[in-house]
Amino acid sequence: MAENVTCLVRGAASRYPRGYLALIPIWFVALALGVLLASRHLSGRLPLWLGLCEIGSLVLAAVILLGVLATVRRHAFRADHGGIWLGVLTTRRRPRRRLVRLDWADVAQIRMVPRRYGLLMEIGLAPSARRSPRLSPLAQAAVWLGALLLPFMFGRGWPALTMPAAHRHRYLVKVCATTPAQLKVSLSALAPETVAVRSLSRRTVLQFVVPPQRRLPATRPTPAIRP
Repeated sequence: MAENVTCLVRGAASRYPRGYLALIPIWFVALALGVLLASRHLSGRLPLWLGLCEIGSLVLAAVILLGVLATVRRHAFRADHGGIWLGVLTTRRRPRRRLVRLDWADVAQIRMVPRRYGLLMEIGLAPSARRSPRLSPLAQAAVWLGALLLPFMFGRGWPALTMPAAHRHRYLVKVCATTPAQLKVSLSALAPETVAVRSLSRRTVLQFVVPPQRRLPATRPTPAIRP
């Protein structure tokens, strides 16, 4: 029996922060505007058709870059008898921003649904789980601005995979090259009995939404009836 399980994770979430792909069109729009301005000021030297060809090349490059980052695969999911590791292994001195450790005591359930690339996994956290630090809106805006200005040097300290989603109740992982049935067998052998590992079929629509807790209306105490 295997002592650990390692899986490929699809997409840019294992390396780049949340919303990183949305910045790519902004970069190429800025480059296209630069080409248009250059063709306008150099109308006598740079033909308009050449500027349009350059813009078309930029659009093609943006589509290729989006496709590569959306389908890239990395070993970013590991599980053993102690728990789950999310993130890519790194040789940095401070890898805590690149990796997150989930002990089995912090995991309430694991649900998986098939996808064309493999499966989509939801790791539900227990109510007593230690919450990972989440960036404030101001800090998230600073990360996006830094990634926009320096895409290859800034903004990669907090990958989206290591940040909990939906008010810190769950982690979403796109696992490749395996099926829910196969991964369920492997994880069930590692996880304790308190962690429910479920494999849902395609007919079952998996709603990755944590239902809000309904608050019952406060009832007023019934006044005592005096005889």
